[in-house]
Amino acid sequence: MYRIFALTIIICMACNSGVKRKQQAASGYVLSYLKEEVNPLFQNREIQAARRKLDSILPVIKKRDDYVEMCSWLRCMAVVYELEKKLDSARLYVDQALALAIEKDTTERQILAGNIQTAAVLSECRSLDSALRYAREAYSLAKRIDTPGLPFICMKLYDIYEKIGDLPMQKKYLFEGFNLSTSPKYKTVFATNISAYYERVNQVDSALIFFQALMRDSSFSNPYYDAVRYESLGTLLSKKGFLEEGLRYQLKGMQISRALDELNAQSYLNVAATYRKLGQYKVDEHLLDTALRLVSHEKNWALEKKIWKAKAENLMLQQQPGKAYAALDSAFVYYQKEVDSSMIGQARDLEAKYSLLEKDNQIKSLALSNQLSERTREGQRRTIVRIICGTAILGLLIVWMWRRKQFKRNIREESLRQQLLRGQIDSHFLYSSVSGLQQLIKKGNTEDATEFVRRLARLFRLSLENARQAFVPLKNELDALASYLTLQQSLYEDQFDYEIRVEGVSDQEAVLIPPMLLQPFAENAILHGFAGQKEKGQITIRIQMDHKALYCVIEDNGRGFQGMEDQDQKRPLSTIINQERLEILGRQTRTPAQLKIIDKKATGAGAGVRVELRLPYQQEA
Repeated sequence: MYRIFALTIIICMACNSGVKRKQQAASGYVLSYLKEEVNPLFQNREIQAARRKLDSILPVIKKRDDYVEMCSWLRCMAVVYELEKKLDSARLYVDQALALAIEKDTTERQILAGNIQTAAVLSECRSLDSALRYAREAYSLAKRIDTPGLPFICMKLYDIYEKIGDLPMQKKYLFEGFNLSTSPKYKTVFATNISAYYERVNQVDSALIFFQALMRDSSFSNPYYDAVRYESLGTLLSKKGFLEEGLRYQLKGMQISRALDELNAQSYLNVAATYRKLGQYKVDEHLLDTALRLVSHEKNWALEKKIWKAKAENLMLQQQPGKAYAALDSAFVYYQKEVDSSMIGQARDLEAKYSLLEKDNQIKSLALSNQLSERTREGQRRTIVRIICGTAILGLLIVWMWRRKQFKRNIREESLRQQLLRGQIDSHFLYSSVSGLQQLIKKGNTEDATEFVRRLARLFRLSLENARQAFVPLKNELDALASYLTLQQSLYEDQFDYEIRVEGVSDQEAVLIPPMLLQPFAENAILHGFAGQKEKGQITIRIQMDHKALYCVIEDNGRGFQGMEDQDQKRPLSTIINQERLEILGRQTRTPAQLKIIDKKATGAGAGVRVELRLPYQQEA
């Protein structure tokens, strides 16, 4: 079971999946090499080949002087020594990686990886309290920086608590890691260990369900994983009474382990139990003897005690009680060794705790000694930042001055264009007025013609006064509009009436708008809307305040668009000019200006045309 866990940790450490994008860009070649070239060798236990590749890339890493690459390389070397069971050397390399990460890593991801592998090495050394401390630190760090490596940390914590013997904590981290895993490979690892947990707490049915689901998952295949899965499933089936089926799986798993030179005493003990249930006591006895030879090298007193107890059971079944009692005596001896070993382990854990504190103090001293050089570098960085900020401010000032100059030039151009457009409207109105005067003269109506000329002169005086400025008071514009409509009434012999209403504007002198914007729409109603109409026309002009603009409605009861004969009449020149003036006005005031012309008959609102204007205004200072 632990073999699966070890390979998973190797993958986590060598790939270093949590490095930020910026660091990946700088260290992409080396990290990719470690992931694609070295990591597969770890998985296949080709330790010497992995060492050669790591040695070959070390000069490149030293030349590049990148702490991410060096941390990754040191952790990979720790894996080499860990697989070789040289745990002191593994601890040396992982300590160097962690110290370098603490010194230089600002992302905390290298520190996280160092904590995980330190916990793994300490766990192998049976320094469980120290291992637990590093693993819990990694767990808290991973929670904070949201790393995808959290399932690996849960597996490490499970392994530590398994060795401690804390079943509730084992269950907690197994199921948390299983739920967090997104890869089928890692879910397989957690499912395998969850089934082993159920077996330990005598919930064999639950363990069997997990393993059967695991065997149906073909998304990942590796000889080490397959061996563990087959052996474990066979053992579970044997415990449930499916002896023949269970034995087939056990033998298949042992065959794979034998090819990998990974057979251990636990495997022989498990398959011996199945043969004992089948009544094949001689085969059982032979397998237990083989397990005893193997366990003597492993120095696993707890396992040796189990084997002697199994051997005693075998001898009792063969009706050899004397030998059976002797085997039980041996089991008791190894039970005493297990107890003594546990006490020694506690003493070693205590020693490891103090050694760890000393190591931490050395790391802190190293960090303090580097603070002086860091302060010097910080001063240099601040000077560079000041130079960059000064240059940036100067550049922004130059750009601001240039844009301000451009803005003033654009304002002047817009103002000149407004004056030109107003002149076009004035010319159009003059042409219409002269045509109307000619009609009066042709009719011989000299009195009306004289009155018309007088009113026309007054209107032009108002228009000339307004035309001198880009913006005029609303009151002046409405006076000019009223004069114009009165003039047109006399011209068309009172064929229409008009009404002007202003709402919500307390001071018409303080509200400034461009001149000659409303008059062209009233003129269109008279010239196009009432032409040929028998009933009396009505022009209604309503103005009200609308936030930063005036909402103006010019409405008539004329023929509307449907009464016009061609398309040219549907969009008079004055309307086109006013549309362009409104666009310019919107840019000048930075407030949207809108124009809507609606045929009332098309909307079912009666006859005529409705013009809606949203007219931005300026406030007199």
